[in-house]
Amino acid sequence: MVAGMARARFFRSLRPNQPQLIKKMLPNNIQNLTRAATLAVALSLGIAGTTHAQEYVPTLPDSPIRLSSNENHFGFSPKAIEAMKEALDNGSFYNRNNVNDLEALLAEMEGVPEDYIITTPGSGPILIMTALAYAEKGKNVVTTEMGYTQLVRRFAAKGGDVKFAPLGEDMGYDLDALRAEIDGDTAIVYICNPNNPTGVMIDPNELRQFIMTVPQDILVFIDEAYLELSSGTLKSNTMIPLTKIRKNLIVCRTFSKGYGMAGHRIGFGAAHPDVLSKLQMYSYGGLSYLSAIGAIEALKDSEYFQSNIDNYKTIRAYTAAKLDAMGIEYADPQGAFIYFKAGVPNALVREAMLAAGVAVTTSRESGVEPGTFDLWTRVSIGKKEHMDQFLEVLAKLIGKEFEATDLSI
Repeated sequence: MVAGMARARFFRSLRPNQPQLIKKMLPNNIQNLTRAATLAVALSLGIAGTTHAQEYVPTLPDSPIRLSSNENHFGFSPKAIEAMKEALDNGSFYNRNNVNDLEALLAEMEGVPEDYIITTPGSGPILIMTALAYAEKGKNVVTTEMGYTQLVRRFAAKGGDVKFAPLGEDMGYDLDALRAEIDGDTAIVYICNPNNPTGVMIDPNELRQFIMTVPQDILVFIDEAYLELSSGTLKSNTMIPLTKIRKNLIVCRTFSKGYGMAGHRIGFGAAHPDVLSKLQMYSYGGLSYLSAIGAIEALKDSEYFQSNIDNYKTIRAYTAAKLDAMGIEYADPQGAFIYFKAGVPNALVREAMLAAGVAVTTSRESGVEPGTFDLWTRVSIGKKEHMDQFLEVLAKLIGKEFEATDLSI
């Protein structure tokens, strides 16, 4: 009963756009399993339900290990924490000056004028503001199937159309296919790079060339939520410098991943002021002064930021190697997660994991026939002990061997 209540609290805590348990027809050999029977299968594997205690934990009581929401389990800059604590008593004032200071610092670091920067409570509002500013009946947004859907869903909700280009053979973007979907009614081309949920990144030189060849009256939106976790450097991979060359381009990033500040809701976008003025009409409101103060210190604390990136990459590579050893296929992981094909329905994987105190997620099958990716599941990167528990459950579920090995981080 307690475990059931904990699971219920967990699912109620999920963001509205995060998929719940996908109730789909299972293959013939297990199609008669009910949700309760699925849990029984997990328990019969000898996987005991557990809760999760560590230095960095969510506020949800009895939370499972959250490998479902791409949250950062390594924490955020201690210098940011101290600065926010010191400023806590100043909350009776609006303190817009702290937000201004953050925007000035971001502009300096990204090499753009200050009026090219907009800050929002997470990067989600930028996606939604853009959709609301550009969507109208008869207009379309072009994106890839199996991509992030926050912008395109809101675009469609306001009366616009969505055109999906097929995935590339590597489960990333096929830029030629994307270009072929653009027509005279296209208002936005939306690209999440690395892609979510597949995790594949576009070669930065190919992406730059693509951006500059899109008709100039079309807005190109590049979502770089996971870019700092990809191969290469953020400076060499980001498209922000192109905003000074192409007017109809917006690039957004977040402090939720590499900086580990998801709960403090900090995002920013870079674009020409004329583009930002369209978005401002649909503003959600700005950052809290505490978030701005924390973000400034996090930006300055490059050592902690790099340690977070190194942890992500090391543990991601470790997990991928263990999946290789089990013969499990996965898309090239360049973000805060791995998209893998367990060979059993993702609903079964998810329930088995949750019974063992681990939360993973399925993904929206955007632009494809329902059930196309039933055998694929997304797991976020956590600490090594989290990934070992995930791998142990997965190995038992599919009848493979798993042995944890030492990892120095």
